[in-house]
Amino acid sequence: MSRPKLARLGHVALETPDLDESMTFFHDAIGLEEVTREGGTVYLRAADEFEHHSLTLTETDSAGVDHIGWQTRKPEQVAEYADLLTDHGVDITWVDDGEELGQGDAIRFQTENGHQFEIYYEMEKPDPPEERRSRLKNRVYTPTKTNPIAPQHIDHVQIWEPDIVELSEWLQDVLGLEVIEYYNLEDGSRWGTWLSASGFKIDVAVIHDDAETATFNHTAYTVDNSNDLFDAYDAMKEREIPVDGLGQHSISRGKFCYARDPLTGHRIEFSDSGYFVLDPDWEPIAWNETDLEDRQWMGGFDGLETVDY
Repeated sequence: MSRPKLARLGHVALETPDLDESMTFFHDAIGLEEVTREGGTVYLRAADEFEHHSLTLTETDSAGVDHIGWQTRKPEQVAEYADLLTDHGVDITWVDDGEELGQGDAIRFQTENGHQFEIYYEMEKPDPPEERRSRLKNRVYTPTKTNPIAPQHIDHVQIWEPDIVELSEWLQDVLGLEVIEYYNLEDGSRWGTWLSASGFKIDVAVIHDDAETATFNHTAYTVDNSNDLFDAYDAMKEREIPVDGLGQHSISRGKFCYARDPLTGHRIEFSDSGYFVLDPDWEPIAWNETDLEDRQWMGGFDGLETVDY
């Protein structure tokens, strides 16, 4: 029997001690659209997303990350992943259809060091309010009534991990992700691995951290072009929102602007998404610390803070 496959990164579930205050960042400043809210959770999506949500905010005692959601390629693969993970000794919890609004049956589990993952297939595609709907059938929200810096769709997440070689191999062997690039320090230790579920772009970056448990660094959303990054930077500064950098990564070649919710520290990256990998026989690009020297970051970046699960 063929192994189940993930289609893509689907959503991120974040936690905040003050929902309304965090919404001034995620909705008012960043421009994510509110789809609905229920029971202390707001469901959000980007301007060009058809799916019910790509980010949720839930009011809890403190800031945190509840889970990272991955969508499968076929509905039956949720159960197949449940069996596969159980065979690998991973405890799973079933999430019933509708328990997370807009989403069908799902499974939740955590990696050895504590990254919280969810796997699902079904996700509703609700229409926006009539007055916000685009006249184009292949676009969701009309740009005339959308935040001018609103990103288009979820792009990737960055997670930090004490043993990234072990986790990267686990993500490949169990979940079926593909390594796109990786970066080793001069002593031969691994500093970062960039992996794809979708097969043509990076869905998750796994970065080394000396902490004993897993932490979460940021969620990235795609913008149309590099000029949008400067507009986002300007808009954040106008609102006195912390900005952690504007520039370009050499790895993935993605241009970026990072902004942070002042209340929780949750970070959003505006990204132009870098390059695409369409080669079915892709060989991972190997980097050593001396390869990049002063080219690892072009521009400024100061994003060392992470948030716990």
